[in-house]
Amino acid sequence: MLAVMIVKLQPKMQHEPSAGLITPVHVIDLQAYQVRPSIIGFGLVEPDILLESKAEISGKISYVHPQLRNGAILPKGTVVIRIEREDYQLALQQAQAMLASQRAQYRKIKLEKNNLYANLKIVQKKLKLAQTELARLQSLLKKQSVSQSSRDQQQSKVLLLQQEVQKLNNDLKTLPEQITSAKATLTNAEAVLATQQRNLSRTEIRLPFNARISERAIDAGQYVIKGSLLFSAQTTDKILINAQFALQHFRLLAKDFQHQEALIKEAFLSGFSSETFEQLGLSAKVRLTEQRSPYWPAKVERIIGQLDPATRTLGIVVSVDKPYEQIVPGIKPPLMQGMYTEILLQGRPKTFYVLPRTALHENEIYLINQHSQLERRVIRHFQVQGEMVLWETGLNAGEQLIVSDLFPAVAGMQLKAIPHKETAKRITTWVQEAR
Repeated sequence: MLAVMIVKLQPKMQHEPSAGLITPVHVIDLQAYQVRPSIIGFGLVEPDILLESKAEISGKISYVHPQLRNGAILPKGTVVIRIEREDYQLALQQAQAMLASQRAQYRKIKLEKNNLYANLKIVQKKLKLAQTELARLQSLLKKQSVSQSSRDQQQSKVLLLQQEVQKLNNDLKTLPEQITSAKATLTNAEAVLATQQRNLSRTEIRLPFNARISERAIDAGQYVIKGSLLFSAQTTDKILINAQFALQHFRLLAKDFQHQEALIKEAFLSGFSSETFEQLGLSAKVRLTEQRSPYWPAKVERIIGQLDPATRTLGIVVSVDKPYEQIVPGIKPPLMQGMYTEILLQGRPKTFYVLPRTALHENEIYLINQHSQLERRVIRHFQVQGEMVLWETGLNAGEQLIVSDLFPAVAGMQLKAIPHKETAKRITTWVQEAR
């Protein structure tokens, strides 16, 4: 009886509500953004111009700029080296004297030409008069009014004048060759003078651009021969980076060129330029890989004509102007030769839904539907870009994406949405940086 009473007096069992089965998850509201699709490549910094200055003449070094040292930066036009000038000044004076002599010789021959023409006219007139006198004496001799010797004497004068006319004509025929030879000799003397002037100017070496010295190979007092290396320098106004990109990644950007066939065809015929790449919508940014440093704006210069045989990657050369003028101490150092950099190659802005990469579960994402239930959706043809995933279609603005871990993830299970402001803010910041 006691046992029956204990059973009868116990309260009836009641089912509790299933509130405990509702799983809380962090979510964000999906939103479409204007994002420039991009790919990442890597490459070493190289100078745009690398000058290896060599001696164009032989001689003794008389002056070396005190700042001509490895790492020094010198402005354009700075005199960095001088070679002794005395020998080249003497050679220049000799060339000037030779030129003056040849000019005088040329003028002399030109004057002789004028004199020969004048003498020929005079002798021809004398010959004409002598021939007239000979004809008169011939007629008088027939009348026996003059002696035979007078006629013979006049005939001899005519023959002498004829001989002189012939000589002058021969001299005039050879005169053009003499003038040509004198002119060639004069031209050669002018060339020798120009060469000696250039040699004299080569005794002073100036920097052709704003330069950073990378090597010095000589010292003051040293004798150098023609062709000897003096120093090496590189421009500070521009640097180049041969960035390597996976070919399949570059195709993600190249597929947007489908409506610009005419521009691409013209570019292949006339050559790609930075303006052509700008018209195609390609731009680039550069930063160091060792730290999360700020970006340098860059230009796409050209595409290397072949794949890298070792890595099978595509080389794209980008340039950065004024890399020494964008320095932030401790944050943004100058881009110098040999630095390993990360290059962000960007295409035209497009509309994407931006998802955190951690929200992707083997080509699936988890959403909360209007009934607060889990919906598993498969996504394809998405693009991974750093910490984010870009997807063009298949989502709607305002849908709630689960950004926290969920296990087990059973479709239709009841969920409780908790907005995750930190992730939403991180996406907004990333979108702003990616523009």
